[in-house]
Amino acid sequence: MTSPAETPPDAPKADAPKDEAPTPETSTPESPSPTVAPRHSPFARLLSDRAAIGYLLILVATILFSANNNLAKESYRHGVSVDTVLVGRSWFLVPLLCLWFAARRTWPAVPRGMAGWVVLAAILFSVNGWSLLSAFDRMSVSLSILVFYLFPFLVGLLAAALRIEPLRPAMAIGLVVAFAGLYLALDTEGELHPVGVVLALVSALAISGNILVSGKLMRHGMSPVAVAFWMVLGSSVLYGGTLAASGGFQWPNSATGWAAFAGTIAFICTAFVMFYGALNFLREARTALVMNLEPIFTIVMAVALFGEAFGATQWLGAALVVLAIFGVAMAGRKA
Repeated sequence: MTSPAETPPDAPKADAPKDEAPTPETSTPESPSPTVAPRHSPFARLLSDRAAIGYLLILVATILFSANNNLAKESYRHGVSVDTVLVGRSWFLVPLLCLWFAARRTWPAVPRGMAGWVVLAAILFSVNGWSLLSAFDRMSVSLSILVFYLFPFLVGLLAAALRIEPLRPAMAIGLVVAFAGLYLALDTEGELHPVGVVLALVSALAISGNILVSGKLMRHGMSPVAVAFWMVLGSSVLYGGTLAASGGFQWPNSATGWAAFAGTIAFICTAFVMFYGALNFLREARTALVMNLEPIFTIVMAVALFGEAFGATQWLGAALVVLAIFGVAMAGRKA
């Protein structure tokens, strides 16, 4: 027997004509095929990665800062004075930063009671720039930048002396390694100039003090770009005074000199924009870590493009300094 719900397969249906084809079995609708995500090019994936954009910006900025160091030296060889380079850079940077704030419809206000600290930061920033570029005028860019890059260790020593933060063991070890490397790097004949070394050290001390003062200003609510604006504005006034005292502008005396002079202005302005643009994508610590590549790029460019002499002993010393810088930076990130 069959149940009422079942019909034998060979029995004709009572309500269907005999010549009608049997009704096909009802099939379940097919599930739609999964949507395949479109493939993006490596460039599109890069633009969607905020960290990658930040690292790219700060890397290019570091290369431009390094190129700027060498182009400043090259412009000196073609008649440009230190004060002319400093004024040219600062007088271009001030309107550039004004445009930055105008685009954001903001103004870099100074917190109440902080005006004196802003003036001090501007003075230290100006001393840093004048001393470093004057060191370039007296000895090689490679050696000048190595001496200057003692400033991360000087910041640690000053912070400990002022009881802002304790001196970490990594900082003390890094300082010893860096000084050993500097001793090897400065063991050269002909290129070493005592006044140049002193100027590079003064520059390192000035930027160390500037970093500590800038940190105080930022803890009181100023943004890094606002601090930079007032420092550049103050330096443009001070550099204008030193330019007038030195007899005015001394322009390049050749096409190569004009190219180097224009390059140092263009590169420093672009590097500033990229540096502060990178702060929108990366934390300050990671930005500073990449900036530690500046001595490497500066030395490589000085040797490869501008023919500076740099022997095996100097390379070993430079490697020790850079290793100490990165070691302290990495230890600081883990602390």
